[in-house]
Amino acid sequence: MPSSLKRTESPIFIVSSGRSGSTILTWCLGQHPNIIPEEESNWLGPFAIDAAVAFHRGSVRGERGQLSANFIQREELLSGLGQAINELIVSHRRKFEDINLRKQAGWYPPAFKVSRSPEEPKSRWVDGTPEYSFYICSLRKLFPQALFVHLVRDVTDVVRSLLNFFPDGRTRLVANEQTAYQYWLRRATHCLEAEQAYGPGVVYRLRYCDLVERSESTMRSLFEFLGEPYAAECLEPLAERINSANVPANFNERDPRTDPAIMERAKQLSNQLQSSPQIQGNSARIAEKLESEFDHRVQYFLNLERNYNEAQKMITKLQKELEAIKTSPMAEGYRPC
Repeated sequence: MPSSLKRTESPIFIVSSGRSGSTILTWCLGQHPNIIPEEESNWLGPFAIDAAVAFHRGSVRGERGQLSANFIQREELLSGLGQAINELIVSHRRKFEDINLRKQAGWYPPAFKVSRSPEEPKSRWVDGTPEYSFYICSLRKLFPQALFVHLVRDVTDVVRSLLNFFPDGRTRLVANEQTAYQYWLRRATHCLEAEQAYGPGVVYRLRYCDLVERSESTMRSLFEFLGEPYAAECLEPLAERINSANVPANFNERDPRTDPAIMERAKQLSNQLQSSPQIQGNSARIAEKLESEFDHRVQYFLNLERNYNEAQKMITKLQKELEAIKTSPMAEGYRPC
């Protein structure tokens, strides 16, 4: 059974390399009357893999497996779970925006308004988790009609921000300049592959510099992609500075130990994403690659579970053998040195 959600009711995911403005863009979209802002969820990508593992458990026994006996397909199970999650999140909108409930839980109030009036429909939500760059295929299993915004920022700016970002106030997110370039490169590469695999009707590339320098026209184009009317209030969060790394103006990120080949690869890809238009159409070959990677992740956890169970059996067997040795006649009177 395919998902009954329409594209204009399905969630929106902002994917990026991190330190690219995903938080502020999430709040910009969240000012729209029809969009609930969910800053970062983190759990949905791994959950899709867990659900696929669970599908295997429920179908591996053939006619004795509940899912297989009912001829339930994996895609059907995952999209059904996604639809239930979507409905749950939308239905809890009032609690999510209740300031008193947040105070009772000991949480800070949100950075911006979740709703401007109770009459706003807020029938869909936007999630700005940067790590979902690695889970775009997984998220499409849960939400087949979901739309993705690939937010691109110049790699040098991201590296400078990463080197000045301390999530817990003590430990820097990346160890050094080379790690920062690798951090950006992995995520940007995954996002580009998703662009190529699913096409511009599913993944929309948005440059951070356009969001900052040409805010209104950029947001108008984005809302056209999302199938929503433009709302001027969505520009308001851009006047604020949130989740900033506060990079000093005289900060020098250069480290002589950085591998120049890694830096060059990252800068070439960054220039490509900044200056080249998004490719129209989609690549079946790359889509198959992403599908294969998803299946590989699922198989990894299936093997992990299987190996763990085998190890537990081996431990039990060895413990029994040890107990048998301890209680055997030959063991009587024996004392280790």
